[in-house]
Amino acid sequence: MADFQHSTGTDAHREIAQTHDRSPGDLDKFRRQLDAIDATLLETVRERLLLCLQIGEWKRASHVPMMQPSRVHVVQERARQFARQHNLSPEFFSSLYELLIAETCRLEDLVIDGPEANVENVRESVGPRSGLTR
Repeated sequence: MADFQHSTGTDAHREIAQTHDRSPGDLDKFRRQLDAIDATLLETVRERLLLCLQIGEWKRASHVPMMQPSRVHVVQERARQFARQHNLSPEFFSSLYELLIAETCRLEDLVIDGPEANVENVRESVGPRSGLTR
């Protein structure tokens, strides 16, 4: 199973930890940092969905069923393990991945079971490919 312990603290985390004085501008600074993290998170989710569309196209061409329960289990367990390693809520990460997996399955199902012409429409619903290749 892949190890996702690589996070050693971002600049935002260090700045928050080092902030002792509270000034009126702190909240705005924190919000800007949070907005930047959110932008990265959202883009990463979009890229994940695009990659899952590629997987759906591969499954369609290879006649592989959309649902792969053993893979779902591995992904869910990795998320729970990450949470435990970082003293976070395994239940939260499990719920988060349930949502991600549900959307992945929905998109893959549209690609695998839908008409060939549907593939490009589904991909465009997720957005530009950001350099991901087919």
